[in-house]
Amino acid sequence: MLNRFLKKSQKGFTIIEVMIVLAIAGLILAIVLVAIPQLQRNQRNEARKSVLARISAEVSNYISNNEGLVPTAAITGTNSFGSTTEGFWFRYIQNAGSGTFDRPGGGAFTSSLWAATDTSVPLDSIKYKAGGVCVGELPNGTGNARNFAIAVGLEGGASFCVDNQ
Repeated sequence: MLNRFLKKSQKGFTIIEVMIVLAIAGLILAIVLVAIPQLQRNQRNEARKSVLARISAEVSNYISNNEGLVPTAAITGTNSFGSTTEGFWFRYIQNAGSGTFDRPGGGAFTSSLWAATDTSVPLDSIKYKAGGVCVGELPNGTGNARNFAIAVGLEGGASFCVDNQ
């Protein structure tokens, strides 16, 4: 009789085993919940870099179509570097396709020319420098008249710069 009782009590899990399994599952869940926001931030930053690469390609198209001239005109409004509605931003970016150059969260990037007083590129802003080159993450350097540098602000306070040098 004692043998039957002992066999029945050995069939289940002990409370300690259940607690260990729950602790391990909780640890895995915590790791996943911490990792997901970082993965999403990286994905949004990659989307910003992709938009910047496409804009850089459009600047190169502009240069090819305009006898090697780099867009340099003064800013008109908050979203353009081109002197008129026939300027670079209007013809090559705004009309390139609706939504093609939108921010990862939707809406337009803020764009402007790089000013000598600029020290960073704000999140979801595009800074352009005619005759410039990238120095680190910023369009700070000086190249020749056919160079350009363009940067976008990323999450985390960093920026990403592309030039044609």
